[in-house]
Amino acid sequence: MRVARDGGHPPDPAAFAAAASRAASGVNASVLSAHTAGEIICVVVVGVAAPGRPAAVAVALAVVAGALNAEDPVPPPSR
Repeated sequence: MRVARDGGHPPDPAAFAAAASRAASGVNASVLSAHTAGEIICVVVVGVAAPGRPAAVAVALAVVAGALNAEDPVPPPSR
């Protein structure tokens, strides 16, 4: 999945990665993410508990949505 800029400001990549990992841990999934200047690229690997592709897609979407909606994001590193 790709997470693009929203209103010109992309989510902080470190905060997104941490929030995605937290969201994934609750649903038997894992996350690998990378970022460019304009977007975050997120690969969600869903465990064998998902009964099929639609369920796996739903889990992956829930992980990304959970990361984007995290109430307690990790603050960006100071410079």
